Amino acid sequence: MKYYFTGSTKHLGEDSQKYETALKELDLLGYIALNYVHFPSDNSTRQKYENQLAKKELSVYQLQTALIDQADFLIADISRESITVGYQIDYAIRKKIPVLVLVDKDSKNTLPVMLTSDHFGLLTVEKYNSFDDLKEIIKNFTKSVISDRIKFNFFINIPIHNYLTKRAAKENKNKSEILRELILDEIKRKPY
Repeated sequence: MKYYFTGSTKHLGEDSQKYETALKELDLLGYIALNYVHFPSDNSTRQKYENQLAKKELSVYQLQTALIDQADFLIADISRESITVGYQIDYAIRKKIPVLVLVDKDSKNTLPVMLTSDHFGLLTVEKYNSFDDLKEIIKNFTKSVISDRIKFNFFINIPIHNYLTKRAAKENKNKSEILRELILDEIKRKPY
């Protein structure tokens, strides 16, 4: 599985140890990095991207979104404010890519309102105290990404199809999102 890791680059020097801890844990778990900014500087992949950017063959935006599109999940540290990181989280969620948001418990940042909903199970927000916490959170999240994404066939008749199609168009969602909402509403009304 492939991942995209992101965090504020403004304080990269101060945060490099925790970013390296996260990246090493993901490497130990066998996941493949698709990052650009958080690759080690001696990485040949980073050099390839640097060359493409220098030649204006692609923009940073194009590069980041293309890498996120290839990812099975995104991990973002928001302990420091970053508009770019916020955009990457939003982009991944809109692409239906599971996202783990990490927040250092000592961070003075308040959690953005956008991150108070789980977005149909795509968004997980976790606070960490130590590097050991960070490793454990990453391990648990990646395990859940593998096991939680269940896909199955669901055959429907014409009236159900028409209802879902019209409602999805009206609410600017896809039919799967409408079905998940209906089921989650039912679960709230009649929990088992």
